[in-house]
Amino acid sequence: MEVTYQLAEEDYRHGLRAWQKSNAWRRWNYRLSLISMMVLFAVGLVLAIWRPSLASEYMSWFLLGLPAVWLLGVWISPRLHARRQFWRMPSAQGPTTLTASDTGIHMRSEHYDSQVKWSTYIGWSEGKSVFVLLPQPRIYIPIPKRAFSEQKLAEFREILRRNITTK
Repeated sequence: MEVTYQLAEEDYRHGLRAWQKSNAWRRWNYRLSLISMMVLFAVGLVLAIWRPSLASEYMSWFLLGLPAVWLLGVWISPRLHARRQFWRMPSAQGPTTLTASDTGIHMRSEHYDSQVKWSTYIGWSEGKSVFVLLPQPRIYIPIPKRAFSEQKLAEFREILRRNITTK
């Protein structure tokens, strides 16, 4: 099966989300952090409104500011990371042809020609608009779904299921 695609900045952002969801620890860490920050913000808000005498100026800023900064970081960080990764990699900005078979994956563009066996990958994940291949725990390769027809999408998903075993 062969497809040609050109990556966009959004593919890296969606790939980062798919990478984050590929690991149960990362999913639960995010959820628990989100709940903790929401509780911290609620406590700070309650103290600031109903008991201003209990909430010193510094405590209010800590209880309200820390969750706000954390949530802002969670919202902005993936966008900045994706933008930086996309623009710093000239090889990501040109058309890429991907050929997938049961022996491995062959990717080629004007910058590279790479033949990789499936045993190289430790996992894969699927997001809303991308697949991500994981050659290492902290590295992901985004492959946009828009490159696939419905039939090729199902075929590629099945090739991934058959050939990449999660370690």
